[in-house]
Amino acid sequence: MSADAHSAFGDVLGGQPPRSRPENDREDFPGYLHTIQSPTDTPPISTHSANSGRTPAQAHAASVAATWTAPGMDAGAALEEWLQKALTQLRNTYTDQVTPVRLAGHISVLLVAATILILSNINLPAWDFTLRALPNSAMLGGNRDNGLSAQVAALINQSGSNLSVSESLQRAAVPFTTSKPTPAPSAAEVQTYIVQPGDTVLGIAGKFGLRPETIQWSNPAIEVNPDLIRPGDSLVILPVNGAIHTVASGDTLGSIASRYKVTVEDIVGYSGNGLADASAPLSIGTKLIIPEGTKPFVGQQGVAYAGGPVPASAKIGSGSFVWPATGSINQRFWSGHAGIDIGAWTGSPVRAADGGYVAVARGGWNAGYGNHVIIDHGNGFVTVYAHLNSIFVKQGESVVRGQQVGSVGNTGNSTGPHLHFEIRYQGVPRNPLNYLP
Repeated sequence: MSADAHSAFGDVLGGQPPRSRPENDREDFPGYLHTIQSPTDTPPISTHSANSGRTPAQAHAASVAATWTAPGMDAGAALEEWLQKALTQLRNTYTDQVTPVRLAGHISVLLVAATILILSNINLPAWDFTLRALPNSAMLGGNRDNGLSAQVAALINQSGSNLSVSESLQRAAVPFTTSKPTPAPSAAEVQTYIVQPGDTVLGIAGKFGLRPETIQWSNPAIEVNPDLIRPGDSLVILPVNGAIHTVASGDTLGSIASRYKVTVEDIVGYSGNGLADASAPLSIGTKLIIPEGTKPFVGQQGVAYAGGPVPASAKIGSGSFVWPATGSINQRFWSGHAGIDIGAWTGSPVRAADGGYVAVARGGWNAGYGNHVIIDHGNGFVTVYAHLNSIFVKQGESVVRGQQVGSVGNTGNSTGPHLHFEIRYQGVPRNPLNYLP
């Protein structure tokens, strides 16, 4: 508020006559309060009789009203007009300054910023309290015997050493996965599975949580070569890892246990075998499940290649291999599978994994390999490409790494289009995944 405004209001509220203003001053000059004086001088009104019987405050108010009352105007009307002019003067005074609404907005922004700044520097305490510290209030059931506090106390007493008095309530961990594992079948349950297109022994074993050897040893038709499965074949699925043994003449529990490298107790203890004890008689033809039993490794039947004279112009491999095809791995290397199966569309290109010369390029059944190519890399390594749809090279031809030698097919013993790829070193199958980038 300006100095003139203070002076004007001070004079009015104090009962003093207002100061005169210059003649050239504006009518709406901020801080100036219009006077209500008669153009002519009016004699001062005597206040002796008017103030009789009044308190000093009432006498002062009457004096002010009399001072500002024009001739012919009563005191109430003069006071009302004075108040209206005072309010008008207040509005004019604050017109050229920051309005209260804008000022309140600025203050609110500052308060919010200060609150955020304060909260960001506050470390919330760790709420760690014991169960014994909980009050026996109405929130926990009060003194009722069936209240929540009584139930909590009963749980603490029943838990014994598992929940001590000093144990604290802790936030439970939330797992990221909610999938539940498929429960294993009961001990005596033996299932039958029908082979579907694209199935492999390794894939079937994975569906039932078994080792692939269990599928192999439980089905004599594929025991020598697990790849000899066809869609529609029926396979026996054991409830546990192991093997099935058919009792023959002269078999005893001791000889069977020794053959499969388990104990007699393991065979008797399996409820599905129905044996009361180790002295129970065995009937010829009875099938016994041997939990965790193993059998001697039998070399997989496949295309044989013993090597031969290397042509003078033959390329020698580098010993560094690349992927022969693009696709997904349908079956990995294991004891019953000498290579890996790469699933792909029929006709997809098959390329030489390393440089060398074509030792075999042959069509037909070929022990289930179908159309296949064998490349001798001249450094002890041999690679096999089986189940081809087409063959693009001929025997004795040199190839470089990455050169197309055929296309993906479904020939031979195959349940779907894929490339069967093997790496052999000195005639022994190796896991291709240990050599591929």
